[in-house]
Amino acid sequence: NLKTYLMLVEKKKLFHFIILLIVAFIIYYPILNNQLLDFWDDQWVVMNFYTSAGVSWQNLWTILTTYYHGQYAPFNEYLYLFLHEAFDYNAFYFHLSSLILHIANAILVYEVLDKLLSLSICNNEFVKRYLPFMTAFIFLVTTVNVESVAWMSASKILVYAFFYLLATYSFLLYIETDRKWKYLLLTYLFFICSFLGKEQAVTFPLFALLIYWFIGHSLKDKKVWFTLIPFFLLSLCFGLVTMLSQLATGDGILSSEVTYPLWQRLIYGCYAFCEYFFKCLFPIKLSYLYPFPSVVGDELPRWLYFYPAFIVLLTFFFWKYIYKDKLLLFGLLMFSIHIAITLHVIPLSRFAVVADRYAYLSSAGVAFLVSYGLLFLFKNGGRKMCVALKTLFIVYILYLGIYTNIRSRTWYDTDTLKKNMRELL
Repeated sequence: NLKTYLMLVEKKKLFHFIILLIVAFIIYYPILNNQLLDFWDDQWVVMNFYTSAGVSWQNLWTILTTYYHGQYAPFNEYLYLFLHEAFDYNAFYFHLSSLILHIANAILVYEVLDKLLSLSICNNEFVKRYLPFMTAFIFLVTTVNVESVAWMSASKILVYAFFYLLATYSFLLYIETDRKWKYLLLTYLFFICSFLGKEQAVTFPLFALLIYWFIGHSLKDKKVWFTLIPFFLLSLCFGLVTMLSQLATGDGILSSEVTYPLWQRLIYGCYAFCEYFFKCLFPIKLSYLYPFPSVVGDELPRWLYFYPAFIVLLTFFFWKYIYKDKLLLFGLLMFSIHIAITLHVIPLSRFAVVADRYAYLSSAGVAFLVSYGLLFLFKNGGRKMCVALKTLFIVYILYLGIYTNIRSRTWYDTDTLKKNMRELL
């Protein structure tokens, strides 16, 4: 009966969550011994006068209403504040909080995709059964996410992603319950909280639009736009707040800072898009720093022109397959939406052309594509192919898991980071 079925579903979910929890601690346990990085931003991002001032209404309000070093991430600062209040600057508890947030995000990726597929018009029960867990598992272990988990100054990525995924789940509940307003209000709340973690949350309205399309709603429906327009307006406001926070230190698009011309930024955008995608798909030689290969005013290296051509050719050859397969297109757009604002097409006050941490949520899109591709081939292949695919998946997971464990150790302190950089050169 229905009650028995629901109990089995919940037991299966609990089993999956336990696996995610155990695997996360096996892979990421080295970060619990890592230090706060005194010479790589932790000395001012984590250990600052806001954190040391203690929990008080005045300090909470000051954090909420103040730009700090060109950044505005008050909820992330609240994380440091409460951790310091409870444990002083004990690095173990700071890193433990990051690991817990990463596990929570992996579980939320699972829940979001499980709910999304149950609402969609996808009739492939095999995909519905395995895709959420496989995606969450790959997202959990993929090495490109180590920077977000192991570097305390990058915890704003984890904070924003946590509330972003909660907003996505409550938005799906809003759709599932035929527009119950309490879920929409929760979505607004979580969306705002996500932005207060990091500015990358401004992509949420586009992702919500993608969700509407994926589950079969017409994008011409006035009810769809009636729901989404307030989110787009909030995103515009959040974008302005971000630009003003950068302007406070003389940086960003509103400043008089000299930047790359638009045509060069578009080329860099193509380069960054490919770099992020392949770092998520098959990470190799990851670093804590990827400087621009040219400075403002200089000519671009000729090899950069390959990337726009590569994207055009790849799109030309594969578009008909991508366009026909809704799941494939969803995964690609999920990656693209969440990486879009980090591609330097809009001038950003950053000295690195790419940074692993900015691919955090986008990596879930790549994990979705990998999982779906393997499941599709497994379902439609013969016995030998199925054995080969299982072997390939195990090898892939082992590669990611071992590399993630090794990379976690690299973030022990600033000396180990610099040593790793020298080994890569």
